Amino acid sequence: MRVAVISDIHANLAAFTAVLNTASTEVDEWWCLGDLVGYGPDPEDCVELARKTCRIILAGNHDLAACGKMDVSDFSHHARKAMEWTWNHISAESKAYLATLPTYQRYNGVLLSHGSPRNPVWEYIMSESDALDAFRDVSFTHCFFGHSHLPSAFILKKSLGKSTIQIFYGEGNKLIDTSAGSNRYLLNPGSVGFPRDAQDAHGSDTLDAAIARYALYDTDLKQWSFRRIHYDMRETAERMYSYGLW
Repeated sequence: MRVAVISDIHANLAAFTAVLNTASTEVDEWWCLGDLVGYGPDPEDCVELARKTCRIILAGNHDLAACGKMDVSDFSHHARKAMEWTWNHISAESKAYLATLPTYQRYNGVLLSHGSPRNPVWEYIMSESDALDAFRDVSFTHCFFGHSHLPSAFILKKSLGKSTIQIFYGEGNKLIDTSAGSNRYLLNPGSVGFPRDAQDAHGSDTLDAAIARYALYDTDLKQWSFRRIHYDMRETAERMYSYGLW
């Protein structure tokens, strides 16, 4: 089975639609690692589309805030302002749905987690030490996670009694073979809606060719492929400016 792994859509319908249109003919299932809402101007549409499309949907911290299950006092000023806007632009039905979502789930041999599996709501995996903590404290062979908005792979390899970590920050179309049973894997597809790595982060001069990130995973071959596509974000950005979201 071929799976599209997506995360951190953040109410960016243009990016979400572009990913769906690009990958829909080559995948059997969609797994979403959370944060459907927050930051962007289309929270209701993104929740509805994810519900129609995805076999698995996790809750991220922004989803939990949107449905009232999390206080926003620890959010950044920008994230808090966007969430206050979101509360008034999402239906009661969507809020109730978000409140039902888990923050992690084991499915088809994979641990799916919004953030680090040690603390799926808040903890990031961005470095070797972060990854080592997750490998040490949680039992899994394959874990797919989001939250950081950085496409990345952390591979724990054991040889001759020693453990080493191999790290990749996923350029588009990079293929990673995860079939070696002696290894363990932490894999992040990056953000659909708002990438944060330097080469892909949105800028006012690149909105006509903005970047959305996701990954493809073959459950039989155990192969992971980072994907990177362009789409037009100009109309979305204009609405964000007019709503005070940017």
